[in-house]
Amino acid sequence: MAASSTVKSFDGTRIHYRTQGEGPVMCACNGIGVSTFFWNYLVKYFSKSHRVIVWDYRFHGKSGPGPDYDGLTMETNARDLLAVLDGAKADKAVLLGHSMGVQTILEFYRQHPDRCSALIPVLGAYGRPLDTFLGTDIFKYLFAFGFYPMFLFPGAVQKAVRTGLKVLFSDYVAWPGARLTGLVNFQHIRKKDLHLYLDHLKTLDLRAFMAMAKHMQEHSARAILPEITVPVLVIAGEDDLFTPLEISKDMHGMIPHSELLVIPRGSHAALVEQPELMNLRIEKFLRERVENPCPPGKKRKSLRAKGKMKKTG
Repeated sequence: MAASSTVKSFDGTRIHYRTQGEGPVMCACNGIGVSTFFWNYLVKYFSKSHRVIVWDYRFHGKSGPGPDYDGLTMETNARDLLAVLDGAKADKAVLLGHSMGVQTILEFYRQHPDRCSALIPVLGAYGRPLDTFLGTDIFKYLFAFGFYPMFLFPGAVQKAVRTGLKVLFSDYVAWPGARLTGLVNFQHIRKKDLHLYLDHLKTLDLRAFMAMAKHMQEHSARAILPEITVPVLVIAGEDDLFTPLEISKDMHGMIPHSELLVIPRGSHAALVEQPELMNLRIEKFLRERVENPCPPGKKRKSLRAKGKMKKTG
């Protein structure tokens, strides 16, 4: 049974969250500009055996606006996440983060390692994502051309951007555009999932989006990766243009005893393109590394080796 609630964060901002299921806690953190809908398939699957929490960042979805735009940092996201876990009375949780949510859960681990059962970074970078966005660093320089006009002329710029988004997100443009650019895998993604994302972007406070993107680019959790001691499963997309595969491989290489899943032909939206593959791999990871952990570096014996599985053929 699902239950929705709100909790006051450290500065009084109301943060919305939803819980579903009973059992060990899993908490999923969104990407920038996204609400909880990207986790629908994961919630449906794991709420049969876990208590799954999804929530909205401030200025996103059903959460309230913060007192200002300057505070939209990864450190603030981590403090809001703490408020959600406290509100849900969850002492520890397996934390999942998609896209910018990867930085959120890594920053939370930096602040509260004792509250993390495991970390599952999904299709995201550990820091400074614009340095590698679409396989180039040009966007970290172009970002300023959009950021400063947004705050100097908020009314005019937001009106112009929303007019452009209305055209880009129309049925006549969005779906063919997604196919042509390769930003999503059109053979796997469902139209309804793409439109949920596009519809949410239309309602977003664009100044909040730009401010959070600025702080996202300024943040890096690289220094703590070698110090992580909880189980980690890094999930990457083979064709992710937003977070190139090499970034996920680098993160996997820097985190001791971490595991890596590469989703074949997966884009940045692979968690809704191939949810069955992702959910099954997460289930295996939780069973072997969290619920029935094997000492790091030691290979798990198979049931056949233990004599508990009959030979066939």
